[in-house]
Amino acid sequence: MTRSTLDRRSFLVRSAGSAALLQSLSLGGLVKASANHRLSLASIGVGGMGASDLGSLSSHPNVDVVALCDVDANNLAAAAEKHPRARKFTDFRVMFDTMGKEFDAVNVATPDHTHAAAAMTALNAGKHVYCQKPLTHDVYESRQLRLVAAKTQLVTQMGTQVHSTSPYRTAVQLVQSGVIGKIRETHSWSNKTWGYEGPAPEAAPVPESLDWNLWLGTAATRDYSKDQFHPGNWRRWVDFGCGTMGDMAIHILDPVFSALKLGAPRKIVSSSPKPPKDSFGLKNQTRYTFAASDFTTNDFVLTWNDGGLMPDSSSWPLPSVEGKKMALPDQGSMFVGEKGYILLPHVAMPKLLPQEQFADTVVEAAPNGNHYHLFVDACLGGAPTTAHFGYAGPLTEAVLLGTLANRFPHEELLWRNEAMAITNDDRANALLRRTYRSGFEVPNLS
Repeated sequence: MTRSTLDRRSFLVRSAGSAALLQSLSLGGLVKASANHRLSLASIGVGGMGASDLGSLSSHPNVDVVALCDVDANNLAAAAEKHPRARKFTDFRVMFDTMGKEFDAVNVATPDHTHAAAAMTALNAGKHVYCQKPLTHDVYESRQLRLVAAKTQLVTQMGTQVHSTSPYRTAVQLVQSGVIGKIRETHSWSNKTWGYEGPAPEAAPVPESLDWNLWLGTAATRDYSKDQFHPGNWRRWVDFGCGTMGDMAIHILDPVFSALKLGAPRKIVSSSPKPPKDSFGLKNQTRYTFAASDFTTNDFVLTWNDGGLMPDSSSWPLPSVEGKKMALPDQGSMFVGEKGYILLPHVAMPKLLPQEQFADTVVEAAPNGNHYHLFVDACLGGAPTTAHFGYAGPLTEAVLLGTLANRFPHEELLWRNEAMAITNDDRANALLRRTYRSGFEVPNLS
């Protein structure tokens, strides 16, 4: 390999790092709000990840937390201890009706089946929205949130915090620098699993602290069952969560979609075992086919594995450790390019492979960004967010199409994006949108 080739490659990667730095500075880094330029925040879902989100958003010096909402009184009490001036609510609809004119923005960190209902209620009320991942439970909901957010021009951000971290930003810039050429295929994986194959949940008394009717919200009525739904296992149930793909693919595929500027998939096929009726399979493999983008070859293929299923890495130039090929990280992605490979662990810095080929290539790390503060800064007039619903909506649609394909193993589903339709399977097409329970309808969704 010639010195000029190496110098050019180094220049491309260094330029990518400089671009990342400029992007970081424009993404809220230079916003300096005045003392009276403040954001009033209402928080929906303040336990678990919601407590973490609330802590991160309220750490911004220009945020005032004015309202807290949770269906669990214990979560509400814990949040109120940290934000004693905020008013407390159990029903977010009552919160909007009571003090909707007193806050500017909302963060949503409920179970997946309530994301869209709460986020759309906020958009309908003219509020900026930070919503946890996956953006929605259904494909239709993602499409609607994207369209309404675009129409209202409100600030939005999906809670994929790693989107703004140095490793993922660096990977995006590295791929787009062209150092490994156009990407022919990617493989992404997670060892996690959100499925259930045990006996049907047994009915149990509802805890006094929990409003079970409001927790169910848009979902069909069912009995409470201890340790099955609230607070921690709802992801494994079709009515409430989106399985492992909704939990982890939305994170791990984020830099893949961002770096390659992927559009909508054309075809999706799953080779997973058929899942239980009400839950998700314990091991999934899903393959997507896309039209070419500026950074991919034609008929680019993206493959997702979870539940311990790992991609076939026998042909990949993984470095050797003590004479044995390095094992893949438990979670991550591999970009297979025309001129090389990029391994991106979740969450660690990307690695150019083969090592000897890129030994002299300098990779400058992009700076970290505070995903939460970037949202606040955008609400206060700073630069736009990059995980806004215009980006997060299509990403979530693609991930949810994968969870849907897993319910129809070995059947290639044809996706017509403009019509929002699966054109070759009426059963799958019917699952793009669910009917909300009576009394929980939301304008622009129901």
